[in-house]
Amino acid sequence: MCSRIALDVGHIGVSPVLSHMSGCCFDILSSIESQFTASTSDGPSNGKCEMPKFSKALERLQKRFLRKLMALGCMSQDLRWKPDGDVKSVVPFSGRIKMVPTVLFPLPFPAVPFSTSVSFMPRLLRLFDRVSCDVQWLCRELESLRSVDPFMAGLLDICHEVYVSGKRHLHNDIRGYVTRADYLLHVERQQNTPGATCDTGKADYCRICHCDVCLCKLGAVVDSTTVCGSDVSSISDVSGAISMKLVEMNTVSCALAHLSGLVSRAHTDCVETMLCHREPMETMKGMDLISGFRKHHIQNTPLEGIVDTLATAHSHYMKRYCTTTDATAPCVLQVVTEDLGNFFDVYAVADSLFENYGIVVEVATMSELCNWLREGRLFICSSSDSEPHTIGVTDKLHPGKLFLGRPSFNVNENNEVTLTEISVVYYRSCYSPDQMSCDRDSWFVRLLCEYSDAVKFPSVPTQLAGSKRVQMLLCDPATSSKLSDEFTTGLDPSNSEDDLITFRKVNVQQVDPSLRVNDDVVNEAIRNPADFVLKSQSEGGAELFVYDELAAILRDGLMRDRSQLSKYVLMRRIRSPVQRAAFVKNPSEGLFSFTVERSVTEVGIYGCAVFSGNDVLKDECSGYLTRTKNETTAGGGVCSGCAAISSLMFF
Repeated sequence: MCSRIALDVGHIGVSPVLSHMSGCCFDILSSIESQFTASTSDGPSNGKCEMPKFSKALERLQKRFLRKLMALGCMSQDLRWKPDGDVKSVVPFSGRIKMVPTVLFPLPFPAVPFSTSVSFMPRLLRLFDRVSCDVQWLCRELESLRSVDPFMAGLLDICHEVYVSGKRHLHNDIRGYVTRADYLLHVERQQNTPGATCDTGKADYCRICHCDVCLCKLGAVVDSTTVCGSDVSSISDVSGAISMKLVEMNTVSCALAHLSGLVSRAHTDCVETMLCHREPMETMKGMDLISGFRKHHIQNTPLEGIVDTLATAHSHYMKRYCTTTDATAPCVLQVVTEDLGNFFDVYAVADSLFENYGIVVEVATMSELCNWLREGRLFICSSSDSEPHTIGVTDKLHPGKLFLGRPSFNVNENNEVTLTEISVVYYRSCYSPDQMSCDRDSWFVRLLCEYSDAVKFPSVPTQLAGSKRVQMLLCDPATSSKLSDEFTTGLDPSNSEDDLITFRKVNVQQVDPSLRVNDDVVNEAIRNPADFVLKSQSEGGAELFVYDELAAILRDGLMRDRSQLSKYVLMRRIRSPVQRAAFVKNPSEGLFSFTVERSVTEVGIYGCAVFSGNDVLKDECSGYLTRTKNETTAGGGVCSGCAAISSLMFF
């Protein structure tokens, strides 16, 4: 498997350069914190401070960082912005532009567990490909959700009609994957060891890893007392009790690859500028700080891998289905949300595909596709058809090529359209109930696309495989004997069991709260809701319940109708080490907030692949996404306003 993450674990560790750089950042954070006054509005419980006035040096550093973000185009939408009236197509940039929320410095992170997660990605991709192709098992195991989850019922209906019926055989198709496996560092804090605070009640942090538990021994530090430069007697040593735990495997709309790469570049500039202004020239040269820093803060370019994967799928589609006599080259269809959410990421993919490969991308919302269907501009041409023809929502569908009637540039003809074949359908939408309720024909359009020969990113079976319930089932040892051994792409079938064992190891406990066999876990969650999270099947961080709301849902379900609880997965909370981070946000036009907060960081590993039958046409780990949030925040999404994009400095 190709990996764009050039991380040489054997030569990283806690080097003198890392200790020096991380210590510099630590000192600046401490300096900031010493100038802060505790916020009376937020209180000390959320670990947030606000600074009324910056020092001159810090103000210059922050302005430099903001200028770099602007120059790179690190923009996002105003997450609170809502269009006026009932509109189906929104023109971007109208009062919506904000700086992407981020943190001032890259965050120290242990290289070994990160590298282990990267190494597991190719096996994870093949595992989910195996599950996706086993449509009989998928539909059988998810059938119980049909009565309690209309969205999942819609996906199951499509899977039955297209694949279980035998009209298409997914394993024989060209199968595309743009995925992201999201992890948190999980700490098993030892009993009878100090917690995250000293006797004074003030939080203490390691000077190198910046955590409230010292992780430096993961970087082969022999004497943590002298290297950390902190009073480690007040910091728990968890060097033997920490691991990466999987939050979820995202198989649809894995966003923020573009902005993640830009923030990484901005962090490189910020740290190097800080070092140049802070350090004597003799130190800079003697320690070779700049090149040393770049060994620890590696270039992160996940967008390139995603674009290359889409181009590979397009190329293999053309080899299989197109001829040299075709009038026009196929295009890629990118399906986006109704409000063109995250349009910087969307258009970065479209522009890169055209600039690097000459592939035209049609960006459309589901409502637009439904309108095109009714206007007779969305076609499917099966082998029995002599030419593409208008499709009605009551028509019986058959597999075939997907065509889009695009407006013609021929000025001599009125309303003329040019038929363009669609090679790839890349979904940046259609992963939640509200996105499929935008139009009365949205489910039919999804069915039409699924019937087509176009490479789907993802197919409906793959979207089902990414549901929380399937990931819960894969953690059950009994699942091994139920999955078919027929669909083990690119692997020796004997290794598939090892993949499931590893998958179970990287997960925490997950149960179906509707089953009486899990009553002990459910009752524990009601008593101690802070130790659990409750998830629906929706992607994108929607419907994540914690604390009192979690307990209320479980309690109500047990009292009224426990079968309704089957739509959820109850998951034990992952306990992450806490780091200090300086958040830089743009809450309103012309204003920037700068806060130092106790934070946790979720790390997403992008995995991309194209399979056909048992052949691996492409697979790679294309980069990573880090989202940092206040430790008290439940959700982890940037688009949902919960987190900020960050980058990592490995040790």
